[in-house]
Amino acid sequence: MPMKSSKAASRVRRPGVDAEVRPRRIFVAAWAAKRILEGVEAFARERGFLWEVETLSLYQPGTIALAMEKERPDGAIIGFNSAEVAETLRRTSVPTVFLDYKEALRLKTADRHRLAVMTLDFSPIGRAAARHFLDVGGYRAFAFVEATHDPRWSRERGDAFRDAVASRGLPFFRLSAAAGVYQASLANRREISDLSSWLRGIPKPCGVFAATDERARDTLLACREAGLDVPREVAVLGVNNDEFLCRHIFPNLSSIPQDDAGVGRRAAETLQALIEGLGCGRGINHAVAALPVAARASTAPPSPGGVLVRRALDWIDAHACEGANASDVVRAIGVSRSLLDLRFRELHGTTILGEIIDRRLREVTRLLRESDDSIESICGACGFGDPGGLRRIFRSRHGCSMREWRRRGRGDAGED
Repeated sequence: MPMKSSKAASRVRRPGVDAEVRPRRIFVAAWAAKRILEGVEAFARERGFLWEVETLSLYQPGTIALAMEKERPDGAIIGFNSAEVAETLRRTSVPTVFLDYKEALRLKTADRHRLAVMTLDFSPIGRAAARHFLDVGGYRAFAFVEATHDPRWSRERGDAFRDAVASRGLPFFRLSAAAGVYQASLANRREISDLSSWLRGIPKPCGVFAATDERARDTLLACREAGLDVPREVAVLGVNNDEFLCRHIFPNLSSIPQDDAGVGRRAAETLQALIEGLGCGRGINHAVAALPVAARASTAPPSPGGVLVRRALDWIDAHACEGANASDVVRAIGVSRSLLDLRFRELHGTTILGEIIDRRLREVTRLLRESDDSIESICGACGFGDPGGLRRIFRSRHGCSMREWRRRGRGDAGED
């Protein structure tokens, strides 16, 4: 009798094959099982293989192990860590592809003759997020919200995003799960408040990339609590394109679909090699591709006034430290100063000159942190003509002198 597990079976039949031929039974237990299943079935259909594919609940390792032991499928694709399942597979020698479960490689060589591990690379997702934000342009900062418990796939997405936006020289912020924000939800107002406070401290407008749609939803809820306008002040982008989640929150959430079907296809190809005795226990690498962004209101292009301001911000980012002033910005953008200052006040509550000073101060703090240049040298390199004026502005902004700020950042001892 078949196991009473959570499963959905489908058959891929080869045209002209006798219906009495027994299909191969393939178990799939992985995240995004429906999309991975699409890739598995597409592979079998294109190759003309007679596979009967069953999906088992990802959250019931005991049930999976029992199904493996009692039913002895012809192959399996497993997408999570479970010592119980790994031990069952060791005993049964079921050809199995583990998705990102490197611990399986620790099994003895004799137990790995029908086992493969796909090490997945999630960095293409982070690079796709960066391209989406950079195509819009005009952001003053970028940020990444990690997944809870900070799994490797979350770190890879965040690192790739950070590296891809680094060329803009803008501040980058990262909300680490280890910093105390865990499983933010409607039922946990404190953690939403923590996320709100973090968002308030980021220069606006900013592009926020979240590791998952759930974390992007948390970010939208935090923006709502903080009174931050989405997408005018904070643009939010998630991953996985969960249609229900993305379309049933306001504003609708933009998201990057990842190619889980491609993962399923590669896993099925590897599994077939194992079944035919052509595989080995060594790992293989697979880059998880990003599909075109499902763009919705949370990253919508700004209004005409917003476009004007973002053009000005881009110009300021490039030229403020060269000594450019407000008149230079106005000439470069081709509008009157009164109009541009009006748009800056409407959208950001500041002025052209205020933005120029902010950009110069960001460069000052970077040089204080990363170089041993003198204060006078830094003053000139950042477009400030008067070291005394810079000292006053810096102390007013940071509450300490530049030497104190540098020493605190490096953990040095001593007096000014």
